[in-house]
Amino acid sequence: MPTRAEIQNSLEAAQAQVITFFRGLSPQDLERPATANGVPGAVPWRAKDHLAHLVQNERNIQHLLRRVLAGGTRDDLLRQQYPPGMPLPDTLGDWGALTPEEQEQLVLAVAHLNDAIRDAHHDDTLKMLVADYLAVRQDTLELLHQFTDEQLAAPVPTVVGELPAGDLFAGNAGHTVDHITSIEEGLRPGG
Repeated sequence: MPTRAEIQNSLEAAQAQVITFFRGLSPQDLERPATANGVPGAVPWRAKDHLAHLVQNERNIQHLLRRVLAGGTRDDLLRQQYPPGMPLPDTLGDWGALTPEEQEQLVLAVAHLNDAIRDAHHDDTLKMLVADYLAVRQDTLELLHQFTDEQLAAPVPTVVGELPAGDLFAGNAGHTVDHITSIEEGLRPGG
């Protein structure tokens, strides 16, 4: 697991990368289709849809980590990660224990949630999205400092298995890079 300083450095570096990347896109590249949608038959995502997703995803992780700090039970922490209205699988928090149908159902339910976020922020300007991103990242950095070293190393149950809390913080940086890479590939001619 990365140290607190390494987590903070990776979050700050990812923030700089996000701001530089999105501000460096032309208005046309921000608005044109960049990647396929996770919902079959739905419209593709634009670059700025990815930025709205990154903000909401980070908020979701913050919500989970705050519940960890508040002493949430394993079942409580897991249940809050499943999309509302989705039937819960028999085994919570173990991706490998899910049937292929349950895995597919979970992936599609999450894709629908992501698409709802995309729709809710469809008309947001880049300036608005960047401001939201900077605010949510600042909240993440403040939350990081509320965790002790022991709490950062402690396992947190997730829908795919247990991860140290520190890895959940650091994962925001990796998630950012994944989205930027997808956008770059999608915007390339023939991409």
